[in-house]
Amino acid sequence: MGGFRRFILFVFSLAGIACLAALALPWFGLFPDEIAMLEGYDWYVTAVEVCLGMTAAWLFFELLRSLLSRKRREAISVMDVDGGAITVTKSAVASQAGHIVEALGVGEARSVDVSASRSGVVRVDVKVTPFESIDVTDEAPTLHEGLVAGLSAMVGEHLGAVNVEFLEPQHASSLVTLEEDEESDEENAPAQGSGADDTGDITIPMNVEREA
Repeated sequence: MGGFRRFILFVFSLAGIACLAALALPWFGLFPDEIAMLEGYDWYVTAVEVCLGMTAAWLFFELLRSLLSRKRREAISVMDVDGGAITVTKSAVASQAGHIVEALGVGEARSVDVSASRSGVVRVDVKVTPFESIDVTDEAPTLHEGLVAGLSAMVGEHLGAVNVEFLEPQHASSLVTLEEDEESDEENAPAQGSGADDTGDITIPMNVEREA
């Protein structure tokens, strides 16, 4: 849902709640003195009428939408042939995307959302749950290329954006590899019995020659 549509839905829903409260409170006899005082103000009556009009318009719009809206197409037209057309269902595309993710061994597809615009462009959103923690910068390009190649074989040039979202892995582990510095420490450490006392960065020689 886009930001503008979300804003419109919020405004009309708020107007409907305000209108319902203004009309229901007197009906149930709640706050009679306060309601009677507010009804004496012109701005309150105007606000209630505006909210009532917005609510009625929104309900009428939803009524027309439920009666006249077309059923969402579940099939995607891939190509036209002599005497007919080749179509692929969205569920088939989603199943193919899930098989590709599992075949690459990265993880499993938690959910696959397939949508098609009126022009026929297909968009695929895949949410992947890795089997274990992975380096996304290393594994994501390979997974994306595999999805594009496999889905293009089904819908052809109609394939649009392919978006991949990585979720929490099934078995989390650290991706930081600690380098083993034991060998280097042993090489840099002074040999035992060398006669030198190493304290931090300061080395104090102990085998000082005696003067004759």
